[in-house]
Amino acid sequence: MQLLWRGIAEYVFHYDVDVMFGCASLTGVEPEHLDEPLSYLCHYHLAPPELRPRAVAERYLAMDRLTPDEFDAQDAMRRLPPLIRGYLRLGGYVGDGAVIDKDFGTTDVCVVVKTDLVTKKYYRHYARSGPDKQRTA
Repeated sequence: MQLLWRGIAEYVFHYDVDVMFGCASLTGVEPEHLDEPLSYLCHYHLAPPELRPRAVAERYLAMDRLTPDEFDAQDAMRRLPPLIRGYLRLGGYVGDGAVIDKDFGTTDVCVVVKTDLVTKKYYRHYARSGPDKQRTA
């Protein structure tokens, strides 16, 4: 995972990327088994409206399955896959709605990361050259 994050950071620095986005998966296709992690993502990490992608209507699965007082946020965070937790620690957000992918046995969410929200700590940790150092093109 360290090499993956380092590579992502180097790519972001090299190409001056402002926003990263992509699909991230939770294991399973039964929404009721994912109530807590989906609700946690929706209530605590939903992207701001100007950055918020929405799952296509015909595949849209609402993520606000439980209210915040119906689950333990810390436990729900621990149940997230490491990649999603990593993106959230970098200041990432999720889009509106999940999508069930029966072929892969997953429930997918769109993750959005504004690179300017990534703290200097992570830049220094994951990249060979931090944001304060000169970049070469």
